[in-house]
Amino acid sequence: MNCPPVFSSASVMGYVVIMTFNIVTAVFAALFVLHQGFELVLDFVQMGYLKARRGRVPKHLKGRIDVETIDKAIAYNTDKLRLSVVSRLWDAALLWAMVGFGFAWLDALVEGLGWPPLPTGLLFFAALGCALTAASLPFELWSVFGVETRHGFNRQGPAGFFVDKMKSVILGGLLAGGMLTALLVMMGRAERFWWLIAFAVLAVFQLVVAWAFPVLIMPLFNTFTPVEGELAQRIKKLAKDVNFPVDRVFTMDGSRRTAHSNAFIVGLPGARRIVFYDTLVEKISEPQLLAVLAHELGHFKLGHLRKRLIFSMAGMLAMLFLLDLSKGTPSFYHGLGFAAVSDHAALVVFGLMVSELLAPAGWLGRCLSRRAERAADRFAVDAVGNPDDLGDALVALTKQNLSSPGSHKLYRGYYNTHPGLKGRLASMRQYAQQREKVSQSAEIDGAVSPEGADQVNDVDGERRGDAQLADKGPVGNIDEGKK
Repeated sequence: MNCPPVFSSASVMGYVVIMTFNIVTAVFAALFVLHQGFELVLDFVQMGYLKARRGRVPKHLKGRIDVETIDKAIAYNTDKLRLSVVSRLWDAALLWAMVGFGFAWLDALVEGLGWPPLPTGLLFFAALGCALTAASLPFELWSVFGVETRHGFNRQGPAGFFVDKMKSVILGGLLAGGMLTALLVMMGRAERFWWLIAFAVLAVFQLVVAWAFPVLIMPLFNTFTPVEGELAQRIKKLAKDVNFPVDRVFTMDGSRRTAHSNAFIVGLPGARRIVFYDTLVEKISEPQLLAVLAHELGHFKLGHLRKRLIFSMAGMLAMLFLLDLSKGTPSFYHGLGFAAVSDHAALVVFGLMVSELLAPAGWLGRCLSRRAERAADRFAVDAVGNPDDLGDALVALTKQNLSSPGSHKLYRGYYNTHPGLKGRLASMRQYAQQREKVSQSAEIDGAVSPEGADQVNDVDGERRGDAQLADKGPVGNIDEGKK
């Protein structure tokens, strides 16, 4: 696709920089404006929604959360939205500066050293990563020492923050450097099916990282203490009851950094851990804690993480194939800020275009995530025998984390990875009532019919199965979440 240029820039800091406006630029700009503009509008819609609900408690929270806590939650979530708006505008300005002249300037700088393609590409990404890290740092500081501190969540000082930041940068650089090295080497070979080989290598790399994450990586940032005594025994009993193999249960010193709470299961078989924030153990009762655990176990037993892994791998394979098809088209490079064709430039321009093209897929993924959360809630109701323990835990976490007391339907439908609290509580109660009716019918008939059993066990169309699943990070917050 050789599109005629519309305009080019002159030179910047001694380097000739070409940004050709062509059909690729126009398509990318249109997608970018639609995507980012829509999300920006939703942020303002949500701010207006929250503002209109100050001073009153939603019906489903009356008697459980007071109006002062609701107003605090509204103020906290409004501040986060404001930060999101400013950060989004800054990111947009930075992106178009890079497309306009930054990519070509940096590319000319590293190419001018005369190094072979592999070290040139790695140097390009190292410089780009450092620049983007520095550009995002003010907003991270605003988030931690502005928003989180103002609302009583941050427990970390500047020294601790920068130590964590340095660890993250070094570790991220090593992991990204390893992946990029493998990818650039295979792209440079120019073999017909390099993308298949790259897929196999990257898939193995991700599985290795997933195994190492709880064992080697997470301990670099937090201290994990084995849960002992009666609580540990009850946790292991619950895991055994739902046929989930687990060796150890830990609490994590999340309180070192934040007052927020969470729980998650992480790792591959043989290195799998159940982890509770210490703030969670301190704030909710043991039955509620077990219900939270049952919810997280549900994600594994219902196959959610296996499906996520399969979709992720399939997506990676498709992206590598499309990258192979497009990397020899000069107009893609020229239209998104590069003057010359190269493998490292191909990764950048392809990543930019795909990030906008796949925005609807992100929305679909969040819709599926909400469905999975409802299924995991129902699994927890089955596992602990009632909807109240998990419901009470969700309310307690909403209060402790100052989660949004509600969302505009458009914002909720587009952004949220979890159903709203009101819907979750109602869904669990309704499911428990269905369960009770089936149980009563079984007592009358002497046995539950296959159809009745299907009504109880078929959770959003997903059956429980023996799943030996892998995940490389937390399975997600258990309260209402965005992205």
